[in-house]
Amino acid sequence: MSFTSLRLRLLLGAGAFILTALALAALGLTFLFQDHVERWVDGELDGYLDQVIAGIDIEPGGELAVAEPPADPRFTQPLSGRYWQVVVEPDGPVLRSRSLWDFEIPLLPAGAVDDEARHGRVPGPDGTRLYLLQRHVRLPSRLGGHTALAAVAVDAAEVAAAVRRFASVLVPFLLVLSALLILAAWVQVRVGLRPLSAMQSKLGAIGSGKRSRLGGGFPDEVQPLASEIDALLDARDREVDRARSRAADLAHGLKTPLQVLLSDAEQLKRKGETAVAEEIETIVTALQRHAERQLSRARMASYSPNASADIAEIAEQVARVMKRTPEGQRLAWRAEISPDVRARIDPQDLAEALGNLTENAVRHARSRVVIEATHDGATARIAIADDGPGIPSSSRMRCS
Repeated sequence: MSFTSLRLRLLLGAGAFILTALALAALGLTFLFQDHVERWVDGELDGYLDQVIAGIDIEPGGELAVAEPPADPRFTQPLSGRYWQVVVEPDGPVLRSRSLWDFEIPLLPAGAVDDEARHGRVPGPDGTRLYLLQRHVRLPSRLGGHTALAAVAVDAAEVAAAVRRFASVLVPFLLVLSALLILAAWVQVRVGLRPLSAMQSKLGAIGSGKRSRLGGGFPDEVQPLASEIDALLDARDREVDRARSRAADLAHGLKTPLQVLLSDAEQLKRKGETAVAEEIETIVTALQRHAERQLSRARMASYSPNASADIAEIAEQVARVMKRTPEGQRLAWRAEISPDVRARIDPQDLAEALGNLTENAVRHARSRVVIEATHDGATARIAIADDGPGIPSSSRMRCS
């Protein structure tokens, strides 16, 4: 299948569009899933942040502390990926979870007090990146009335890992989906181009003589093309008919004058002018041969490429006529014609040719005439045989 193939171009276009659309869908779904994960993490961290802020209190020694931290045990495990931190403004203290060990989280710039929580990514302990949720609050007057930055963070690698797991499941599914869509596109292209294949098949049938026209039954988009082709074939047939009529007119126009000349030659012979008569007969015979040759050329030039003749039917018609003649009635006839043998020739021309050959066979046959017709691929072979004496060997070269 070359690149000039319409089927290949449609398949390549559909495949490129499907793959591009699914690639964009994969990116879009991944981003949406990442946004969903971050929203879910924000909700979880917001709950931890409320617990941290609510747990700030004064210890018996008079220092601020988070007396009731979140109950998640990962906040007490060093470098566990769950961290909280509170910075009391303006001079401290800095309160942080045991999981941070001795690391202090670089918080985001402070916003308005009691504003909505802010989230972002900041450096974390041991070279990690943290996804952080932070809020700027004012402590109660019993805790000094200071402002504080409270933050809760989770290891950003966990968010990225969740997104990668989603993508690892999504990509194989999209690959299978792309294969199914490309297969569906192939089926659609094959079904969509079927009318063109049908037209190609019918054109081949016209070329072999099995059909004369494309006809109807095509989709609306293809039917105008089929109608135009049929119109061209109709015009060609009309040209063939006109050429045949002109050839027939020429034959009749020449026949009478030539016969008159031959009659004059006979009269000259009877008068004793043999030399002149023979010269006239020679010229007339040459003119007749020339006219027949030109008429044959006219028939060949007027050959219709979509002409078709049923050999069995025409042979039967010719044999039926010959059997009624006195010479044909005394002969035994046998026809050996393969079924569905057709020839790319005008039926009238074939009937004329078979008629001349059969008439010759009847004239020379002793007891039988055999008509045979076979096909070898795209070639039709017709043989008319008789049991007569045959052509003398000395004359065969003139007949070939």
